[in-house]
Amino acid sequence: MKLIHCADVHLDSALKTHLTPEKARERRAELLDDFCSLPDYAQRNGVSAILIAGDLFDIPHPTKRTLNRVREAISSHPDIVFFYLPGNHDLTVSLWEKGSEPGNLHVFGAEWQTVPLGEVTVSGSTVPDAASLSLDPAALNIVLLHGTAVTSAAKPENDEFPIPAFANRGIDYLALGHIHKRQSVPCDRFDGRCTARYCGCLGGRGFDECGEKGFLLLETLPGKRIASEFVPWGKRTLRSVPVDLTGCDSQSEAGTRALAAVVDLPAQDLIRVVLTGELDPSFSPDAVLIERNLAGRFWFVQVRDETRLAIHPEDYRHDISLKGEFIRLVLASELDEAQKNRVIGCGLRALYGEDPGL
Repeated sequence: MKLIHCADVHLDSALKTHLTPEKARERRAELLDDFCSLPDYAQRNGVSAILIAGDLFDIPHPTKRTLNRVREAISSHPDIVFFYLPGNHDLTVSLWEKGSEPGNLHVFGAEWQTVPLGEVTVSGSTVPDAASLSLDPAALNIVLLHGTAVTSAAKPENDEFPIPAFANRGIDYLALGHIHKRQSVPCDRFDGRCTARYCGCLGGRGFDECGEKGFLLLETLPGKRIASEFVPWGKRTLRSVPVDLTGCDSQSEAGTRALAAVVDLPAQDLIRVVLTGELDPSFSPDAVLIERNLAGRFWFVQVRDETRLAIHPEDYRHDISLKGEFIRLVLASELDEAQKNRVIGCGLRALYGEDPGL
């Protein structure tokens, strides 16, 4: 049997941090398409069920358009069973009026519910009290949880749950949601039969969600085992690309280095170029110019200047020039390091007769 483990789709996210209103609207539509195309993949690949481990929606009141698309994706695939565990973002969302849900949708609530599905059982609870979870140890048991797994057995806080509390309860696979990075959770103190994995978010929304995103394709194997395979999904990937400008002394060279770092990346992706390295105070890269020159190559591009000035206080300890006195005053100030770099850079460019870049 094959199953899809997905989570943290966050439909109807605002996406206003980096994108224009038009791009945000387009990206929201793409994320909705990404989820609604999952059942088609499932049908083509012999998948029996889709496990949604929380935060299908980003807000408690999704738009009517989004709700209708999700309902259609579920109801138009009656041979695929959907198991939906609401998360902290969508705990109050109701896809259908109570009692009118289609037969292929199971929405978990506060009380543990265990649903048999062929050779497996699927369980879930929005208030995961491990002590009240009762499973048949002879069955192949999958449990959905949404939150942060912690190793402490103490009383959990906020969205945490103590992973040791679920040890030795006959669990074969913990389908986890809430952490947007794909990762496994150690179960070394379990009964030797459990695997616990976060599938990560289905698609990236911000530059804290860079890299390939998608879902885990699960497959039951002989010997009561469940294998998992990552399947990349979605139209676009967010990428953060560092560009070292150390030793660079011209805008043309800075632009050339930036272009070389991204030239082979897919045009449909969202790219953040991060300028790094130590630079002579007489040169400051023009991030706006670099961003403008790269803009036509990608669906979205952003350039951030995180370069540092190649200034060492000992070099100016005995410098009696105006430059030396200025640098010593700034370095001795209570400004943080980033502010000191900015002030010194602006001041030195002004001393050199250049635009200080304020």
